[in-house]
Amino acid sequence: MSLHVLELNDAGLRLSNASGILLDSPGYAYVNAKEIEFGEDARKQSKVHPLRSFNQYWHKLSLDPFSKPVGNFRHNADIAFSHLQDIARSAQLEGEVVLAVPGSFSREQMAILLGLLKQSPMRPIGLVDAALIGCIDHAESESAIHVDLQLHQVVLSKMHRVGTELKRESVILVPGAGWMNISDNLMQLFTSAFIQQCRFNPQHNAASEQMLLDNLRQWLIEENSEDSNDDASSQESRRSLEIKLSHNNTVHQASLSRSALHNRLLPFFQKIVQQLIVIDPDVSSPILVSDRMQCLPGFDAVLASSAPRSVLRLNEHSVAKGCLRYRDEFIGSPEALHFVSTIRGKQVSAPISNPSRAKTHVAPTHVLYKHQARRLTDGLLFCAHKKSSDGAHSLHLMRRDLQEDFPGMQILGELVREDGQFILQSKHLLINGRAVDAQQELALGDMLSGAGINHSIELIRVQDYDE
Repeated sequence: MSLHVLELNDAGLRLSNASGILLDSPGYAYVNAKEIEFGEDARKQSKVHPLRSFNQYWHKLSLDPFSKPVGNFRHNADIAFSHLQDIARSAQLEGEVVLAVPGSFSREQMAILLGLLKQSPMRPIGLVDAALIGCIDHAESESAIHVDLQLHQVVLSKMHRVGTELKRESVILVPGAGWMNISDNLMQLFTSAFIQQCRFNPQHNAASEQMLLDNLRQWLIEENSEDSNDDASSQESRRSLEIKLSHNNTVHQASLSRSALHNRLLPFFQKIVQQLIVIDPDVSSPILVSDRMQCLPGFDAVLASSAPRSVLRLNEHSVAKGCLRYRDEFIGSPEALHFVSTIRGKQVSAPISNPSRAKTHVAPTHVLYKHQARRLTDGLLFCAHKKSSDGAHSLHLMRRDLQEDFPGMQILGELVREDGQFILQSKHLLINGRAVDAQQELALGDMLSGAGINHSIELIRVQDYDE
């Protein structure tokens, strides 16, 4: 039986194993007289039945009794326990599980969590800081800061590395900057666009208000997924975001200025930046952004404009993969679990261009940027063209012999093929959050980033069928 990882974040409790994410259940509960629903089903009732919907039971996990009855539940811990049971039932899970807990959890809350799990089908055998384990193979500098989005707050976790050992040093919470406040604020913005342009108020009716919330994430994804083509027509199309809602057999369509969307998010981002200065006054630590935070467009641009930090985007598998890779570092007896906030990495941070590196490693064949793969070739240039809207850069990949056809481009780096390996020569790009050491060999899975570039660049391998 494979080991399971449960990542505790009320924006989505994720259960994973070696095959990937099995389920992602947001911390919503919908309580009525006959039954209780959790996760996505409950979230889809949150605006339709707001008085029967609850989303703070993980954020305020405690044994404090409710002032008013909530079904058969005495306190938030009761609701959380039922949510855990729902996850186990949905995944048909019964057995060992590793818990990845956010830095926002207090010791008392972790004790309550372990007490709940002892009564559930899940058997906890490891308890580790989620930010730490998600960053362990990516935070290679002396310090780094992990940024994660929850329903009611943002969590900033500062890591400190000594040799191969990474330790969670401090945690700062940014209240009021979580998804609940952000989504409520954005719903007002989208509602104003519908009212002004088609005289339709989606928040006037509970069902249409729920539809507005349900569509919100997809609209943000569309804003984040920019077309890689930078001609005049595509730039014009990106000035606004087309939004549609279908209600009572009528399709309502409006257009929202992208600048208005970014401006509405700016106050939330500024709160986070202010706390980043508190936790890192020297402004020297790279930022590792969780996948949840990446759903909010413009955050990387605000970081780039506030300080010259490097930004690395983590994917949704980073925590689970870290737990599975370092399981031997923190797995123990369920009766004697201790919270792990320091882990020794499996590899020494050393220049990738070390000549003694084994030649038998699997080499990358392509670079992946904004869902498009480009084959690695000798003389491939990484170029940037600065956009006027938000100060971000649009990355272009081109051959050196085509450089004259695109005047005004800034060359960020160049690929050179030496002894069968691809070497990056750059003073502007970062590899896995670290500056390039003169010239550096690229390895499979390396992530390239740079100030003002809003999308990560990943080195991948495209296999032929006979490989």
